[in-house]
Amino acid sequence: MKVLLPAAYLLGLALKFLHLPYHTVFLLLVLVIWLAHGLRDLVRGKDKPAAMAHLATWAWLLHLLIVLKLLPFRTVTLALAVLLTVAAGVLLWRSHPAPLRSIRMLAGAATLVLLVMSVPTATRYQATNLAYSVERSTDVRSWDKYSFLLLREGRNSEAVEANRHALDIARGLGQDAWIKALENHSANIDKGAWTAYDPLPH
Repeated sequence: MKVLLPAAYLLGLALKFLHLPYHTVFLLLVLVIWLAHGLRDLVRGKDKPAAMAHLATWAWLLHLLIVLKLLPFRTVTLALAVLLTVAAGVLLWRSHPAPLRSIRMLAGAATLVLLVMSVPTATRYQATNLAYSVERSTDVRSWDKYSFLLLREGRNSEAVEANRHALDIARGLGQDAWIKALENHSANIDKGAWTAYDPLPH
């Protein structure tokens, strides 16, 4: 499981980059199994430092998913990851010999997530939702949200281009409701007055 779970999580990330269906469900399933496995080892008292490091790694990977999905409770998952990492650090410091594999995995996960967090949101969103997406040419919702994120970062000309791309897709699909909403978004971009993202109608 110590090899299978990280491999499955990486596979889930690849599915997300490709924007394939059910990638979020797959990642959540991997994280649920990861959590259950870590709690089981912790309760059984089987190598508690390694088990706590396993749980701290899980928390960082949960936070990564929350960050990539732009969900609103990112502060909560970050705090959880930090607290579990501190707890794991204390146990690992006291353990002799220290479980080096667990330390490397925890350090690698935390470093990866912190690096991802340092990337501007619009750039991160483009890389994980559009750059490699199999739906890049038809995913009007992602282009629309990308235009909002660009505007929020002051990249107005790029926001205009992303909005135009979304409009071209909507017109090609003949989606009148989307076209109207995107035209409203376009007007908000021109005014610099788009302060809160409102999703396109279903």
